[in-house]
Amino acid sequence: IAQKTASSWDSAAMVYQRFADNADRLNIAMKQTASLTETVSKAISVSGGTAASADAALVQFGQALASGVLRGEEFNSIAEQAPGLLKAIANGLDTNVGSLRGMAAEGKITADVLVKSLTKAQPYIDDLFNKTDFTISQSFTKLSNEVTKFIGEAGKANGAASGLSDAINVLANNLSTIANIAVIGGVALLTKTILSQTV
Repeated sequence: IAQKTASSWDSAAMVYQRFADNADRLNIAMKQTASLTETVSKAISVSGGTAASADAALVQFGQALASGVLRGEEFNSIAEQAPGLLKAIANGLDTNVGSLRGMAAEGKITADVLVKSLTKAQPYIDDLFNKTDFTISQSFTKLSNEVTKFIGEAGKANGAASGLSDAINVLANNLSTIANIAVIGGVALLTKTILSQTV
């Protein structure tokens, strides 16, 4: 889910855990827990903010699930850092974000309401997400997730962590050279493609 939605590993896991911890109370199965986590992550992704603001919004959403209601500081933080999530919730409730703010002030956006609205809004969010390009920040988040996964797997292999450390040091010390080579190679490939298409 984290890779599919360009969310940080920790934040996606935290939202999943919040849904899972309350699965009995919310009457949701584990499969729906994963589906809801993906919908929330996609809604935050389409907001187009930085990776840091997406993480902050996911943390606030997770806290709202833990407390059982979305209001106050959590609502304001999500409104500022991930408006796409509020639009998804509003869409699922057949209302607008302005009305949602009033509901939040009255404590009416409970965890049950969140589950129902996000479940209903899933097709809307999927459609928006499929039309959205990842930002550079989101692409780096995906890279970071893969590095985390790779290091975890490399740590199990004998000597792999040491080899990885050496490779990272080489990359760090030669990044500008490697980047220049990649750009030149990319331009050459693009030129070749254009020429072949022209011919």
